[in-house]
Amino acid sequence: MRPSTGLLGVDADEAETVWDDVVDWLVHPGLTVLLILLGAFFATRVVNLIARRQMRRVDARARAEEGAAMAGHQRALVGALRWAANFVVVFVAVIWVLLELNLPAAALLPLASAVGVGLGFGAQRIVGDVLAGIFILSERQFGVGDLVKIGPLMAVGWVEGHVEELTLRVTKVRTYDGDLVTIANGELRQTVNASRDWARVLVIVPLARDVDVEAVATRLDLVGQRFAADPAWSEVILEAPKVGGLEDLGADSIQMRVVGRSVPGQQWKAARELRRRIVLALREVDVEVRAAPAAHDDLAADTDD
Repeated sequence: MRPSTGLLGVDADEAETVWDDVVDWLVHPGLTVLLILLGAFFATRVVNLIARRQMRRVDARARAEEGAAMAGHQRALVGALRWAANFVVVFVAVIWVLLELNLPAAALLPLASAVGVGLGFGAQRIVGDVLAGIFILSERQFGVGDLVKIGPLMAVGWVEGHVEELTLRVTKVRTYDGDLVTIANGELRQTVNASRDWARVLVIVPLARDVDVEAVATRLDLVGQRFAADPAWSEVILEAPKVGGLEDLGADSIQMRVVGRSVPGQQWKAARELRRRIVLALREVDVEVRAAPAAHDDLAADTDD
């Protein structure tokens, strides 16, 4: 008697055996793989949730204590730890799944060769970017929210703007035009941070050559002292502007240098106000101010941030 066959012409006993094998695979490796993937998914969600909560705490503490520089570094550190934790979770999940599948060595060898070739080309650059990111965070070169100038980059030259995100691999800078520039940390060779500790307030005052230098210097020092004592500017000015000497001696003019210190990122705004006060003060004593010289600001002087 011929054994019964199914619709596909497969022996019933053989079909039952195949079905049992499928069920066994779904129960043991399949279910385990599914649980691993679900666990990795929820683990990354938990990491992101904790990171967002920590970010909100840092922002609240920064608003309460006005510690913008420290808050920027802490936000960058939280972002880097979130990226690293998610990478570890995904890496462990992938390795665990491969072990659970129990693939034969003949099947794993081509996969391992392909992965090895890919890592050979890309790992060196990625590792370099991550190491550079670690040094940036550990040395506190800049943080999220800082006003920086980075470069020169081969494609775009110097990039100026505020740091919006800092991870172990990349830095994202929002320029004054609104463009978001993503830069690998390994490419950050030179950085200028205009948001650290203090900033220079510099005003060059061009005057006629025959002015009374000592009298004008005394008056400019008085303008700087009153400027620093003004309640509207006392929290911005860290050191009262004063005459630092003569910048240049021309055939028919001289340039007097007035220098002070302000909180980071407010130096251009303070310099504009100081110029206004200087012009008004010199106009009261009939001292002529000549054509203004070229600006000496290192970063763009049009920002009020």
